Amino acid sequence: MAENNVSVLLVAAAELRRSLRPLLAARPEIKLVAEASELDDALALAARYQPQVILVDADLPDLPGPGGIGKFQDQTPAARILLLGLHVDRRFIRPWLRSGAAGYLLKYNAFEELVAAVRALAAGRSYLSPLAAAELARDIQGEQPAGGRTGTPKIYHSPKEEVMPYTKKVKDLMIPLEDYPHIPYWFTLRQAMAIVREAAIKYEGTFEPRAVLVFDEKYQLMGMLTLRDIIRGLEPKFAEDKGLIKSDPSLAVLLGDMFGPGMKEASQKPVSEVMSPIKVTVNGDDPITKALFLMVKENVGMMPVLLDNKVVGMIRMNELFKEISDIVLGD
Repeated sequence: MAENNVSVLLVAAAELRRSLRPLLAARPEIKLVAEASELDDALALAARYQPQVILVDADLPDLPGPGGIGKFQDQTPAARILLLGLHVDRRFIRPWLRSGAAGYLLKYNAFEELVAAVRALAAGRSYLSPLAAAELARDIQGEQPAGGRTGTPKIYHSPKEEVMPYTKKVKDLMIPLEDYPHIPYWFTLRQAMAIVREAAIKYEGTFEPRAVLVFDEKYQLMGMLTLRDIIRGLEPKFAEDKGLIKSDPSLAVLLGDMFGPGMKEASQKPVSEVMSPIKVTVNGDDPITKALFLMVKENVGMMPVLLDNKVVGMIRMNELFKEISDIVLGD
């Protein structure tokens, strides 16, 4: 198999294809031979072009679950299938792998991992996004899977008896970036909502994700998508009319439109249209007192944490408040 001639078939919704297309086109060794958004078209293209790698969106509306992998294998037995998904839970991933997928790539890590994943499959190897691989490894070792109710994010902090609160650094209390929801700017509101819900299930009882960090292709922080931003993005345009509350105090018209077909249509907006700018960041080596000062001054409940000018995590008022309450209450 020639390293400079990896043929790829991309099977995904239009929004995702627009996002992935430039990532593939930027690599001369990868040739995108065809694209499709419906299963029947994809199967016909697979039979025609016999691609070496088929990228398949797990959320394709007419894909009949993991069993759909077999349909591609019938048309092009030699092709390696890379599944693109939103979920880390092993209960979601395992059936796809058992059905014949050679790899699983988390969509929100696509701009970091896509090329490496395609190369791995073309070379006859398998590929799993690191987070997915870690969860599957935990499952093999008998630990709680990602979808369980006792999942715990890695919030690093030193024992109280060794480190006094006023000497702790921000990085000691932050939620690491790999555990905090983050997405590329081209994701839709619907995809962002799925990420938030996945994180809420994974870390239930530990932390509630109230915002998603948004990055560009170079993994530079662009903004933050809060729950309020998501809801605002789903609202009908006429909801901006301040006179609406006077004419319809119950907002019956608004509710009828918002919870109707228009809401699903609005959920296809890219998050870049509604995300909020980052007001302030803090360095991971700064003392937590500085984080407290910045949050109060800027009136924010969370801040991205930087080390060497790279985002490494998120610090929230929740963790800082716990430190303060331990001091005040003498715990």
